[in-house]
Amino acid sequence: MRRPIDVATMFGVLWLLGSMVIDVLTPKELTVYMIAAATAPAAVVVGLCYYLQFPMIDFAMILATFWLAAAIAIGWISPKPLPSFIIAGALAPALIAGAVLHWRRYRSGESWRKLAYPLSARSPNPRSRAPLGSTEKQDQASAHATPLSDQDSATGTTMWPINTLTDPERNG
Repeated sequence: MRRPIDVATMFGVLWLLGSMVIDVLTPKELTVYMIAAATAPAAVVVGLCYYLQFPMIDFAMILATFWLAAAIAIGWISPKPLPSFIIAGALAPALIAGAVLHWRRYRSGESWRKLAYPLSARSPNPRSRAPLGSTEKQDQASAHATPLSDQDSATGTTMWPINTLTDPERNG
């Protein structure tokens, strides 16, 4: 079990260490206190997610997102332009997390197209989709329905049963 004091101590030390490392890599005008203030919200939220035992993939995505947000905040409060390797360091966790997610989905054989749409929406023919609230027997009956032939076969049109309800001339 994760104790709150242990988690707070661990993330507090990581936050302080990270602030000092970033202070060494950035211009002298950007102090450790400014960096600590910019990264504190990210450290608190990530520590809380760790304490609440978020799933590993969710935690990695949250960490990468807040790391990038902290890097943007540091760039925003910096009095001088930051070196370009800071941008690469800010984007690296998000790119690594995205690559790992993509690789896991690739290895499992899943496709985002299969997961994004329900089975009924994946049909290539939009007319073959079942209407909302219909039963399985109604679905099978509508799939085997054939149009009624029209008296005006010269025009090449067909008359579906719905047309007999809406067209007063053909109701006869």
